[in-house]
Amino acid sequence: MNSPRDPDLDRQLQFLRALLDDNASIDGDVLQISETTWAIHGDIAVDGEVLMAEFASYEEARYVLDQVRGITLPTTEPGSPNREEGPS
Repeated sequence: MNSPRDPDLDRQLQFLRALLDDNASIDGDVLQISETTWAIHGDIAVDGEVLMAEFASYEEARYVLDQVRGITLPTTEPGSPNREEGPS
């Protein structure tokens, strides 16, 4: 897998963050398009469900998706430090 400092992964991550800034939503899974192509997908207002970024490996796609989710979708599992607790 490429290191987190890989410029291509950084570029994909910045692109996805820009889409989020424009009110797109990114799904939480990675799709296999072919034996050597993996994708992150989601919804944009004009086109609906679209592929948003392509990668050469599942690991690269998962890394970028995890980075995006870490900023936009905090974990809500019980006991998570990011979980917003409701009234007791």
